[in-house]
Amino acid sequence: MSNDAKKKEGPGLGLGIWLGRYQAFDLIAKRCTAADAECLKAIRDNGEYKALGLTWAEFCEQHAGVSRVYADRQIHYIEEYGINIFRMAEVMNISEDTYKLIAGSVNDEGIEIEGQRVPLVRENRRRIQAAVKSIRAKQKERPPDETGVTALRQRFDGLLNDAIDLAQSAAHRLDVMALLKESQGKIERLAEEMRKKTLLA
Repeated sequence: MSNDAKKKEGPGLGLGIWLGRYQAFDLIAKRCTAADAECLKAIRDNGEYKALGLTWAEFCEQHAGVSRVYADRQIHYIEEYGINIFRMAEVMNISEDTYKLIAGSVNDEGIEIEGQRVPLVRENRRRIQAAVKSIRAKQKERPPDETGVTALRQRFDGLLNDAIDLAQSAAHRLDVMALLKESQGKIERLAEEMRKKTLLA
């Protein structure tokens, strides 16, 4: 079959199936479930969106109703943490940093609280929220490590998450891009200065 003939056929069957599944989800409402993230990951990874003549960013905006940054962030969550971070998000609002604190206590059966495995369902929302709040409070009470690198990493992660959230608004996107570009240059210069000092030490 010629390339022209393939183009006339339009996007592959796989993409059509994934798009059909997506339309039943809640991405438009900015409520991404594990199924949404897996759907987006499959579309991005198999590259079938290219059959529509679109870039990944264009596909996200035109067919998923979200920015590329938002889509990639949800894909990162499913790749890094699996479905349980989304199950937690259905019970309570939770940031990536907070989830990292409790990830070791969460599995497919729920979250461990005081030796008990509590299912991740909305009926247990108050109990889970109280447990997460307690874990966060204990974490804040811990003294920083000797080098302070852990605290610095957390601040970096927080700033990056803030930038991603702000970039969801088209009104701020260009300003965020400019700020990130400027910051990138400063960070690279700082890293180079540190490298030279390390070599001279």
